Amino acid sequence: MAEDVSGARVAGVVGTVWDGPSEGAAQLTDLTDVSGAAITELVSDDDGMVPGFYGPEGVERLWLDFGGGRVALVANDVGERLAAHVAADDPHGSRSAVMAELDALRGSANGLATLDPTGKVPTTQIPVLTPPDLLDWLNVQSPEFGAKGDGVTDDTAEIQAAINAAGIGGLVYFPKGVYRISAPLDLPRGVTLMGSHSNLMIGPGMLDEDFPCYIQALPSMTTGAMIQIIGDNDGTHPAINGEQRIFNLMLDGSKVTTGNLDGIYGQGNVQNVVMRDVCIRKMPNNGIITGSNAGGEWPYSWRLHSVMVDNCHANGIVFERQTDLSMIDVQVIGCWAAGVKLINAANTILEACRAEWCGGHGFHITGAWGNWPGSGSMTMSSCSTDRNGWDGVRIDATGNGPFLINALNTRRDGRNGGPGGGGYAGLALLNRAPVVVTGLGCYVGTDDGGTANTSPQYGVRVANARDVNVIGAYLHGLTAGVFQEGTNERVRFTAITTVAGNNYAEDRVIS
Repeated sequence: MAEDVSGARVAGVVGTVWDGPSEGAAQLTDLTDVSGAAITELVSDDDGMVPGFYGPEGVERLWLDFGGGRVALVANDVGERLAAHVAADDPHGSRSAVMAELDALRGSANGLATLDPTGKVPTTQIPVLTPPDLLDWLNVQSPEFGAKGDGVTDDTAEIQAAINAAGIGGLVYFPKGVYRISAPLDLPRGVTLMGSHSNLMIGPGMLDEDFPCYIQALPSMTTGAMIQIIGDNDGTHPAINGEQRIFNLMLDGSKVTTGNLDGIYGQGNVQNVVMRDVCIRKMPNNGIITGSNAGGEWPYSWRLHSVMVDNCHANGIVFERQTDLSMIDVQVIGCWAAGVKLINAANTILEACRAEWCGGHGFHITGAWGNWPGSGSMTMSSCSTDRNGWDGVRIDATGNGPFLINALNTRRDGRNGGPGGGGYAGLALLNRAPVVVTGLGCYVGTDDGGTANTSPQYGVRVANARDVNVIGAYLHGLTAGVFQEGTNERVRFTAITTVAGNNYAEDRVIS
């Protein structure tokens, strides 16, 4: 519309058209009205409105002057042209250059990743990292290490390379797979091994091949241990080792039919090792065992949480001089000798641990405890046994520190290969160190299918022991609930119930 300086519409006034707002702008006279007739000026109608017109070709903005100052006017087809511009494939002609640059990066190392027919990024496109750029979470199947985990290939060298590269605080990760090894994996300080899943036990209907998440010893690996941690100044290992972590991992020795292969072996000054959700199964020898170095030092202060040792051909777990040991929710099943054997493991805590169907004692607490400065004994809480070949729990240790046993439940121990008898008991006390038992249940039974004889022969057997206090107990044995022999000193039973006979016997005696 045409307006004067006050902003009021003006009718019948002549306006001019300019190519800019400044005084130096040029007036445009090559105009046409909407019918196509040539005009040089514009005239407002009776309502002060400016009729439509066409300016020079390609001009998007003009300035009108009806005496009130120049006002910008935008062509009415700008929106259409803008939309067409935006919709164009390459309006500025620069796209082809950019796409050429992107195409050059596709599929190249350190470039843009592409997928192969299986939907994975090919290893040739993954850059090889070296310290300090190497991540502290190392996948054993990554290109720089190359473990297969296919249940066929010997992955020993590749896994050990990842372990060596991890460094203190580094984590070595095992994706789903079966990783076969032919030599011990040697763990340096501060390294963590982590699997994708730990099969805590393979039972009926759970075939090995259905659960491919473990490290497996090759048949040729007949000696040593699948994992070793050495603290010994032997020229290869540090004098003080420790702080290793093993999580969500299973070690399988089922393919080794001869020799004396162990699952995990710690030697010398090895401190603060932690295992959590770990299974060690079918080793030709022991599941976990420790030994001393040349200087007489032993591993100590280890912590085991939710660890399963299954069907090893010697002992399940053997710890000697393992000071400040913690075992929580640790289960040993089907081992041919002792389930758990602790020798002078001062200041130990066992909590919610279980030994069942082992050929020897379920728990064997033995040795000269308290024979060195700062040593003590142990606490055993909420533990249980079932159908072990000899005593469910046997304590024949010496020393002055008291052994504290709380809420122990033994069941069907003393199987003795099937016939029972043999003088075995749910709890056998042959100790010279003080023992305090609070809350004890000993019960008899046969094999799961009702076969073999009832055992154990005794609920509790005390022989040549001293300083024993049993407070609050239900003691059921085939021959007797309590049996004492030899020379016992300061042995007291308080608030107990005894039963003799098979598991149907109800002739209970309270004392």
